[in-house]
Amino acid sequence: MPIIGWRGNVVRFLLDPVGYMAPLRRRFGDVVPFVRGGSGPVLLQEATHGAVFAFGPECAHAVWSQMAVFHSKRVAAPAQSRAFERLSSGLFNMNDDKHRRQRSAIQPALHRARLRRLHPAMVALVERALGELRVGEPCDLAEVMMRLTMAIANKVLFGLDPTAGLTSIGEQIQRIVRLALSPGTRLPIDLPGSPRRQFLTTTAQLEHQLRTLIETRRRAPGSDDVLSALLATHHAEPDEAPPSDADTLTEDELIGQLFILFLAGHDTTKSAIVWTLLMLIQHPAVLAALRDELRGELRGDAPREDQLSRLPLLDRVIKESLRLLPPVPFVGRLTTRATALGRVELPARTEIILGLYPLHHDPELYPAPQRFRPERWESLSPSPYQYAPFGAGARMCLGAGLAMLEIKTILAMLLQRFGLELAPNPRIDRRTRIVMSSRQGLPVLVRPPGTIAPATHVRGNVREMVDLP
Repeated sequence: MPIIGWRGNVVRFLLDPVGYMAPLRRRFGDVVPFVRGGSGPVLLQEATHGAVFAFGPECAHAVWSQMAVFHSKRVAAPAQSRAFERLSSGLFNMNDDKHRRQRSAIQPALHRARLRRLHPAMVALVERALGELRVGEPCDLAEVMMRLTMAIANKVLFGLDPTAGLTSIGEQIQRIVRLALSPGTRLPIDLPGSPRRQFLTTTAQLEHQLRTLIETRRRAPGSDDVLSALLATHHAEPDEAPPSDADTLTEDELIGQLFILFLAGHDTTKSAIVWTLLMLIQHPAVLAALRDELRGELRGDAPREDQLSRLPLLDRVIKESLRLLPPVPFVGRLTTRATALGRVELPARTEIILGLYPLHHDPELYPAPQRFRPERWESLSPSPYQYAPFGAGARMCLGAGLAMLEIKTILAMLLQRFGLELAPNPRIDRRTRIVMSSRQGLPVLVRPPGTIAPATHVRGNVREMVDLP
């Protein structure tokens, strides 16, 4: 690694985390210092003993199974904002007893039975979104999927109709993430229109909006959305025992959980769908086989929730896409005490950057790792620490079931309704702002149902991650 100063390497890493991480394990092993001689913090300001990259299933097992040693911490705010502190205090950034208590409180709200009841509403939103597409016209499927997953998140999490005034929650969250990761926000310039002022204003507005929504739901209970389920624990009937502390969330805790649930449930799902569609369009034989499976089981109709388990190729396609192009390519942790990771001794307060993208591209686990091969999942059964698109262990994402239900439903309906062809001379470059997405979106031409277009040559650094025609 060239020695350019750790701050320079931080900039290089943040500009392109996947490109930065990809060659490190092959050249330096499973545990790699961020720069020779140590560094300051990369993502976590509490790190006082530098940062290291961690690669491979052994490191993944250590980090996810020793939760008391490897703590999750929020990314430092670029400006002092109490609203952002509350918004970003969700489950992903909690540890030990607090994490266990809040995970226990949230888990029932995302139970499969509730998701099954919400599935018809999800189908209706997909139908409406697909009804806006026109055969023969160009569109950006990334933009379509962003609006659709945002509408589904609003409905499932908050019970909001997409036409309601509060549907700007998603746009505000996207703006906060963009500003939080912008170097301009870190400049000590708090003037009207400056990135810092925009960040402070938007976080305060979103917190107020969420509190208003919580109060509205308290006054009108009875909906079957996730927020209503969480609030129900605060409203035991007179003849019922009051909920215990282990079952409830304070309003501030609820604010943090809603922010994280929306961010995870919307942004990562959108990116997973877009990457999967790109892989299918570029592999016409797989797309044709999947379309046959969908028509054989669904016969052109929207899927019922129980039918999705009878679509094995769809399941394999999604698994392979999540392996090849994981929406979350890395996670950060902080050591709470001196420990060993692999053969490397680490002091307390060392930042760990666990590479999920390199884990999913390990040639010992996945031969020809850059090839899109859904058939590998016919016999492949990796451990949770070899394949972890949703995390692992007690850090497994509680929304994984919702995400898979949403991805399968959208793909099943879209691929039966339309053919898809990449727009001429496409370029696809990755961009990572926590979630890895396509910088240019996914420009396509909408074709009649049944159309299987030939693969198109794609330019851009997506070719560094996957073998394409």
